[in-house]
Amino acid sequence: MLDLEPRGPLPSQIYWRRRGLAIGIVVLILAIIVGVAFAVFTGGSDTKTTVKTSASQNPQPENKTPVVAPPPASAAPAPTPTPTEAVAPPPILKEGDDCPDSTLAVKGITNAPQYVIGDQPKFTMVVTNIGLVACKRDVGAAVLAAYVYSLDNKRLWSNLDCAPSNETLVKTFNPGEQVTTEVTWTGMGSAPQCPLPRQPIGPGTYNLVVQLGNLRSASVPFILADAPPPGAAPPADQQAPHGPPPGPGN
Repeated sequence: MLDLEPRGPLPSQIYWRRRGLAIGIVVLILAIIVGVAFAVFTGGSDTKTTVKTSASQNPQPENKTPVVAPPPASAAPAPTPTPTEAVAPPPILKEGDDCPDSTLAVKGITNAPQYVIGDQPKFTMVVTNIGLVACKRDVGAAVLAAYVYSLDNKRLWSNLDCAPSNETLVKTFNPGEQVTTEVTWTGMGSAPQCPLPRQPIGPGTYNLVVQLGNLRSASVPFILADAPPPGAAPPADQQAPHGPPPGPGN
């Protein structure tokens, strides 16, 4: 058996203390060696981890196509103004010149606001010089006409359809002077060149329009009502003067 009992001239307690001290020194040295080794291995591992983490936290920039900004716009030249033709002032009208449309006004007048079937309405065409200078204009039957239209603007009759005329009447108008022409409508429809047979216009509301060349009057409405039964007198407001028997052109 192994004999651990200390032997020597000194008391045994001294030898046990020496052994404990030696064992403590050895344990201390071993602890220092282990600590240094642990620190070395742990430090290397942390360094690698830090490097990996840094690499992962700092990714390489993506290879993107660079966007080229457009160069700053230089001062654009001012647009060249489009040349426009100067508006010529209207010619100065001298006394005795032809009347332009701007100096004339046309209108239509009915001799009653309401008629019955069989009446022959009389329409008056009025041309007025609204200018400041006396001038002349042809207001003959060849260029001055009356028209009847339905409310939906359908042309029903004109005094020139079945009675065309080549008559000229050059009239000198003083400022404010009027020329009037009267025509009679038989109540029959018509069209240019007067195609036959002509159909009578039925009851309803219609418009009278007067035209001189390119000048047109405002529409003048009138009513054409059914004739009363035989023997019954029409209301007073429907009585209209009856004209002579219709001629071939109206």
